[in-house]
Amino acid sequence: MKKQEMSHITILDIGTKSLRVLVLENQNERKIVATAVIDIDYIKRGVVTDVDALTQSIRLAISHIHKTYLAHIDKVIVSLSGTSIGSISSRAEMEIKHKTGTITDHLIQELHEKVESRIPENIIQNKKIVHTIPQEFRIDGKRVPTLHPQQLRGTHIDMKALCIFVQKQHLDNILCACEEADLKVEDVLVSEYAFTRKQIREADRLAGACIVNIGADTTTVITYDEGVPLLLDVYPIGSQDITKDLALGLKVSLSQAEHIKLNPSKGLQDLAKELAEVLIKKQNIAIKKDQREKALYLSLEERYHEIVYARLIDIFELVQQHVRKLRKDKLLPAGVIIHGGGGRIEDVKIIAKEILHLPIQVLPELEIYKQVCKHKQPDQYVQYIDSLSAYASGVFFLTQHEEESTYKPQGLSGEQSVFTRIFEWCKQFLP
Repeated sequence: MKKQEMSHITILDIGTKSLRVLVLENQNERKIVATAVIDIDYIKRGVVTDVDALTQSIRLAISHIHKTYLAHIDKVIVSLSGTSIGSISSRAEMEIKHKTGTITDHLIQELHEKVESRIPENIIQNKKIVHTIPQEFRIDGKRVPTLHPQQLRGTHIDMKALCIFVQKQHLDNILCACEEADLKVEDVLVSEYAFTRKQIREADRLAGACIVNIGADTTTVITYDEGVPLLLDVYPIGSQDITKDLALGLKVSLSQAEHIKLNPSKGLQDLAKELAEVLIKKQNIAIKKDQREKALYLSLEERYHEIVYARLIDIFELVQQHVRKLRKDKLLPAGVIIHGGGGRIEDVKIIAKEILHLPIQVLPELEIYKQVCKHKQPDQYVQYIDSLSAYASGVFFLTQHEEESTYKPQGLSGEQSVFTRIFEWCKQFLP
């Protein structure tokens, strides 16, 4: 892997509801020097529907960056998330034609291409592969204990790999918008995979763990065993659905529902107090105000738990389906690791453990806010900055120590463009 020559690295993360940019300077320390968050509403069913609007959002975000960071930004690494992402395992084998029977880098690259070509057309149609991640190698029918079989010898080699793909139209629209915004895309990565490679302990990935990111509009699930990802799924349900259900069920605004979701005790007490004043004034009931508030609070609390638990059950039943597909139900020693905005909801661990019957841990919020140099973000953006910074550190890790093939952006006309691979085969795996 060649070192980045520039003094900074820029991450462009495009989610379902927000576009986020983060600039890292001084790569050894990965110091955050600028951030920007732009709300968007033109991603429908996982695909960008308005390229011009995306272009304007990117330009606006870069403009915000330049208010605090004066260095010119003309290159970005695109970090993808959302329902446009999916994955499938594929397998292929080849004869080792080298006269000494030695496995070479060129042979492995050919094997990667063959693995990708073996994916059924009905699955890969209208999609582009972003990562091809080796899961196991077999030489002459025997599994080898390494993901880097170069220099080993044999007559036949077999590889099983996880292919992570994205909707072709979605990716093409993003590349087009970046080109229109005068930005060169250095690479395209899947944010959740980058996150898990950096932020999840290697010991957990080796033992076997299911990482669940409960975002605003989607829940992304990726399961590891023996240090390699087995499957990545994205489901169109997230913590924003809980907010909407609370707004309807408790008859409050979305902003108030969000406050209640994250601070149920305080939020429900405020709502009970508000309702008690209205009822006493309207009905002119000669009952003590504190008694009325307590009764309303208990009623609201019961309704709150009904709503929140119902959605959390929906989410973790999908997670259960994911691990059952892998035949790992109740068989992951490191358990389930939850992160994202939904991880801050009370009782999320209780519901997850009740359904999945596995050890549960919730990753703490990252204190990236303290690292942002002399520029302030609105309070409502802090969670986005936390999330993006975690992904950014993962993206940085992948750009420094990548071992699998990644998507190579092509010119929109179909010809080879100025975009080139920034990842090369490494002879040593750096965890």
